[in-house]
This record gives sequence, structure tokens and C-alpha cells, in this order.
Amino acid sequence: MKNSWNRLSDNQGYRKSSAGRWKRLTALGMGVMLLAGALTGCGSPKEEKQPDAAGDTAVQETAKAGGEKIQLRYATGDSGPAVTVQEQIVKAFNESQDQIEVKLETYGTAFDQKLAAAIGSDNAPDIVKMWNFPAYYESLVPLQDKIDSLEDKDDFYATLFNYADMNGNIYGMPIGFSTRAIHYNKDLTDAAGVTINEDWTMEDLKAAAAATTKDGVTGLYFYYNPDPYALESILWSNGGEWLNDSGEPVINSDANKEALQFLHDMIYKDKIAYTGNRNDDFGQAMGSGNYAFGEMGKWFVSAINEAGINLGITTMPKFEGGESMSVVHASFLSVTNGSKNQDAAWEFIKYYTNYESVKTLCEIEMPVRESVAKDTGLLDDPQMAPFYTMLERSEAKRPSLVKSAQWPEVNSEIDAGLEAIFAQEDADVAAVLDEVQTKVEAIIQ
Repeated sequence: MKNSWNRLSDNQGYRKSSAGRWKRLTALGMGVMLLAGALTGCGSPKEEKQPDAAGDTAVQETAKAGGEKIQLRYATGDSGPAVTVQEQIVKAFNESQDQIEVKLETYGTAFDQKLAAAIGSDNAPDIVKMWNFPAYYESLVPLQDKIDSLEDKDDFYATLFNYADMNGNIYGMPIGFSTRAIHYNKDLTDAAGVTINEDWTMEDLKAAAAATTKDGVTGLYFYYNPDPYALESILWSNGGEWLNDSGEPVINSDANKEALQFLHDMIYKDKIAYTGNRNDDFGQAMGSGNYAFGEMGKWFVSAINEAGINLGITTMPKFEGGESMSVVHASFLSVTNGSKNQDAAWEFIKYYTNYESVKTLCEIEMPVRESVAKDTGLLDDPQMAPFYTMLERSEAKRPSLVKSAQWPEVNSEIDAGLEAIFAQEDADVAAVLDEVQTKVEAIIQ
């Protein structure tokens, strides 16, 4: 292998601190989802009047009774350009009416610590930018009824609501997302005579990776410590998953064993896949021209283009008999149940997710409204359209993330197991998954 790390002595010795692993996952997940790469082709805004931000009767009466504006706090874990765009929407909302005033609070990388502390001291912000529902949903207001009452709910991609659904209640309104897709170097695939299409299999990917592995190029860029959440896309394509719809672990299913063995063989048996660290810069790796294929969200497309790579994006492959699907990295706006102004908070969320605001968010997020995606040309953009294709293909799936409140602990065990598998050439894939299954069963009782 081209890189080195501290190998594990055997398949049984992979257990690491659950708290430490979840802390790192949280930091990574937040970092990935808050990356702000500008999208091209956003076009000109549609001429559409902003709705009355304070149209709710309860909000108006509250404002009148107090004689002052209702003050709302909105907390985000973003930084940099992403904050600038959110500031624009907050400012526009505040100027659009005279009953509510929103103040943006930027928590940055300390988001979890600050939010947890605020909730614990009964000083939580009214609105939060959210993704980690297993950790926070008990401190959030269910929004199902309000979302269902939206006249234009059908304009939002239905798949996204699956990622804010805990125990049958939706706790967030979607504001941005990315699915997973295959990135490939067109110059390398063309030189190898490889044809890429949207209806391909893992065997096709394997053959393409083999054909392009030569002259210092490796076919597939992969990880020795892949993220369990992201990897579920590949499990789905073989009929597998980490947790079933009842929240029970099915980690050592035949489908999962087959999928992970296939990937392990690509690395060690076929020697057509490279294993880097998932914390490494994917854009830099693909931008080097040393890899033909890589699987990732949309966050590094601009960087790879800027590196001069003739970049192609296509849909996720599937196993024979399976379906091409992808998990979604989505962000939402949620209302904390400690807020004294929940109706006003919802008015802000409606404004934040109307056509014009979603158009503004196009600078940092993939539009969650089909109308905006269409009007900005993203559905016709060959590098962006596959991410929307994957979103629509995956509408029927809910990730294991939202199937159990114990997901943080479950994730830690799976995380360690995956590293034990992919960091070792002689790993017994089935045995590792069997052990992880036993550990997770002890967590979910």
C-alpha cells in the first residue's frame, strides 16, 4: 500500500473509545456538511415577491401585545462564506417586516459544545441549523404538521424529509444537501477505453478500475477507515444496511458481508484501489491525476475542476440485482422546544426556505427546491445533475442514522470494525462483522 498507519494486531483488537470516535465523527460530519463551495449556473433570480414574514396571527398578536419586536436567536455551526450568505437572508427577513428580529449566532467548530451547554442551561437559541437528530431531537419541536400545511411542500425533494425523521416525527426543514456520486477522470477513462453510463454495476466499476490501474495511476481512491454513514450507500445497492427499519442491527447480514468483501478484494486481491485516510483532502487526491475514480459528495467538484482535471460525475453503481442509491448529507433548520416564540421561529424558517432564499443559498448549498434546481440549470449541468438523480433514486430509504437514538454508540462500533477490515490485508470480513453485530446488539436492547 502507498500509505502507512498503525496496523491493528488482529481482528479482535479494534475496539476504541466510543466517545472519542463519535466526537471525531461529529467534527468530520459537521465539517463536510458545512463546506461551502460555490455552485456555478445559479442564474438570475425569478421575479417573485417575498411572502409576508409575519403573516401568522399568533405572531402578530404577540408582537402587538408586547409593543416590541419578537427577538429570535438563530445558531449555526458554519463559518466563512457560509455565514455571509446566511447573514444576507437574516437581514432580508428582518427588513421584510416589523414584528420579528432575528440575530445570527455563529458557533463554528464548537457548535456541539455550545449548543449542548445552552440547552443544559435553558438558554438554547430559538432556531438551529441541524443535522444530528439522534443527539438533539428530544430538544427540538416536531414540525410535521407545519410542514404538511405548506402549500408548496411538493416543491421540496421528498427524500430530504427522511433525514429529519425520528420515530415518525420530522424535526427539521431542509435547507441544503449533497448525495454521493462517482467522480472520475475523463482523460484516464478515455485513454483506457472505458465507457461510463448511469446504469452500471459494481462489476463495471471494478473492470473500469482495473483498466485504468497502470502507469502510476490507481483505479479507485478509497479509505482504510471509511465513514459508516457514507458507506451505507454501497450496502443499500446490495440490499444491505446497518440497522433495519425497526432499528435492529443487521450488521452481519450476508448482503453486508458480500459488499464489504468485494471492496476489500479490490484493494488487496485485485490491487486496483488505494486506501487513504478519510480525513485527507479528496479534492487534492483527485486533482493530482493519480486516481481514475473516487466516491464523494459534491463538495470538491470546484477544487478538482480548478486543478485542471477533466472531471466527470456519474451515478453510484449497484450490485447485480440491486439498486443504485445514496445516503444524503442534509442540513435543516429546527426549532428548540425551549423557545418561547415557536410560531415566530416557524415564520423565519418559512422565509428562509422560500424560493428567493433558496436561490440565495445556491451560493453555498444545493437547492432543496426542485423549482430552484431547475431554474438555475443544475438539473441540466452534467456535473451537478447526477447528485439530483441520486436524490430521487433514494427517496424510499432512511439512513441508519435516524433509526435509533443509540446511533452515536452504534456508529463507533461500526467505525472501528470497518477500520479493522480495510486496514488489514488478512482481515476476516465476516468475523469482524459478526463481532460488531454482537457489540451493537448489547447497545440496542
